Amino acid sequence: MPTASILTFGCKVNQYDSNTIYDTMVRSGYEIVDPEKNADICVVNTCTVTNSADQKARQIIRRIIRKNPQAKIIVTGCYAESDRQAIKAIPGVSLVFGNREKTEFQRYLNMINNKKLLQIEPIVHDAVREHANFSIGISSSGDRTRAIVKVQDGCSAFCTYCIIPFVRGRMTSRPLTDIMKEVGRIATTNCKEIVITGVHLASYGFDIGKEKTLSDVLKQVHSIDGIERIRLSSIEPMNFPYNLADCMAELPKCQPHFHLPLQAGSDQTLKRMRRRYTVEEYAGLVEKLRSLFPSVGITTDIMVGFPGETDRDFEDSTSFVEEMSFSQLHVFRYSPRRNTPAADYPNQVDPQISAERSKRMIDLGNKLSATFREQMIGKTVNVLVENRREDKGNLLTGFSGNYLRVAVDAPDTATNQILPITLKSLSGETLRGSIAGSTINS
Repeated sequence: MPTASILTFGCKVNQYDSNTIYDTMVRSGYEIVDPEKNADICVVNTCTVTNSADQKARQIIRRIIRKNPQAKIIVTGCYAESDRQAIKAIPGVSLVFGNREKTEFQRYLNMINNKKLLQIEPIVHDAVREHANFSIGISSSGDRTRAIVKVQDGCSAFCTYCIIPFVRGRMTSRPLTDIMKEVGRIATTNCKEIVITGVHLASYGFDIGKEKTLSDVLKQVHSIDGIERIRLSSIEPMNFPYNLADCMAELPKCQPHFHLPLQAGSDQTLKRMRRRYTVEEYAGLVEKLRSLFPSVGITTDIMVGFPGETDRDFEDSTSFVEEMSFSQLHVFRYSPRRNTPAADYPNQVDPQISAERSKRMIDLGNKLSATFREQMIGKTVNVLVENRREDKGNLLTGFSGNYLRVAVDAPDTATNQILPITLKSLSGETLRGSIAGSTINS
């Protein structure tokens, strides 16, 4: 049996796309092996959100080629969309294609199987006007406990630092009927949790006259028997549907976790980023979520070193982040991306200053994360137990509704079960607990 490996970088949208590639390869007779093992075909699904993501992709591709020189190396994803020539120039790369061509993967795979591998000519795209493409929905979760379902792709926000609209296309909503067919198939696999993902989830339905919104998607998914938990991946605070939080609070399967990218806690910086909200509006959204969901987990992305970010702007950001008491921070240093307005802004921040700010923000994030987890000790939460054990103590792990990793001493039969776990202690970023009775705080 031919073998294949798949390496995925970046967001859950990319993870979903890799799942469709996985499903296609399995149906074509391939055994999917660990990326560390040699394989006949190696697929690398890249990210390009920062310069370091591009660099990491090139390093990984070269390492795979050195380790497995006989393999066919296929590279796709956002970096393949933004700079195809840089990847094609790496000796040993067999095929490069972008995001919009992922829908053609079966055809490319047939070409490889028939030894008619040809380089795919790049398609000329109009990022401002062209809608994103959708791959054929997968029929298996790729994970026994959790499945990602992409309901929207592309972005029309054009934040001044962001290259994603140019590599993903215009904001495009997936038809609700297609979404439900896929969720229905996943429900038959005994998968308990659905993660709803997209590049700009809050804008679902905007391109189709707002006849359907993200709330409609959640209501429909909620009605599917067998699906017991629903969570959102990253959702932008701008255009956050006014009734979405209320809708989720009325749907018991929806989990109390929201990843709301803030990017900056300074109104001046947000304006230069073209983020289209103020810190006051963001704080109001957080306040509403906390009023509706006890012990809600709110995570965020923070960028430091954006062009023109003064010491005062940065201090405002740190103060606001502390005030919001996030359960986790993802901190990024600004990275200029080609063809974005911010790359040409004056007053680019010195890399040393950016590095110092990054360290301070990461330290603050670690403190907030530990505080949030410590506050959960003594509570009983629902945990979806995964087929994954920690080395220390050989404990099974899973995630609570508010997206905290929890470890518990349980038999293998607990896998893929939603169990009440009383949280007893904190070890690093993992909470440890024991199986409780029927009292659930969520």
